Amino acid sequence: MKTIKNSKELAKLVDENKDLHLEGQDVRIEFQFTKEELRDVYCNDLFLTNDDEMFDFSGGNFTGNNFNGWDFDGRDFNGWDFDGRDFNGRDFNGGDFNGWDFNGRDFNGWDFNGRDFSGGNFTGNNFNGGDFNGRDFTGRNFNGSNFTGNNFNGRDFDGKKVSYWAFFICYGSIKCESIEGGRENHAEPICLDGKLEIKQDNVALEAINLLEEKGYRIVKK
Repeated sequence: MKTIKNSKELAKLVDENKDLHLEGQDVRIEFQFTKEELRDVYCNDLFLTNDDEMFDFSGGNFTGNNFNGWDFDGRDFNGWDFDGRDFNGRDFNGGDFNGWDFNGRDFNGWDFNGRDFSGGNFTGNNFNGGDFNGRDFTGRNFNGSNFTGNNFNGRDFDGKKVSYWAFFICYGSIKCESIEGGRENHAEPICLDGKLEIKQDNVALEAINLLEEKGYRIVKK
């Protein structure tokens, strides 16, 4: 474990671009650094914490395995596990998203390509982004573009094209242009307290008729 306790120690390790190259090593930064002090980080596991508090990442890109800190306000996250609070960046490319303290906050970015988005206490509020390409989504609201994954379990969904594998459950409403399950015996989309709304301009009329035949109330715009 490489421990960096202050700005003076950090300055000795970064290159001329303020990038930290400690590939293959675990890194622990024990103070709140600025964007001017640190941009990109390349390491194995990154811990932004001391014995008393956790710190934000507000630089450029993170490339490694695990992130353990507070807010990520950078650009790209390329790794495996995210154990933090808010993600406000561009792309998420990795394995698991485990927002341990992700409660009632927003996940804002561009495209999210990973594996599980259903971590320890993933009870976040809004997911605002472009394409979701992963496995499971377990959260509250999805406000983005396309959903391509295995299963969805949330409150409200507002997006475009939906491709799921086995089940798609919303406690509120589903708004999209098209929705289809991939598994042969997939469950039909479920809205427990709301309705399924298909934007007719972007989906075949036959698909709407099929859903209506199955008992769904379709709001046609």
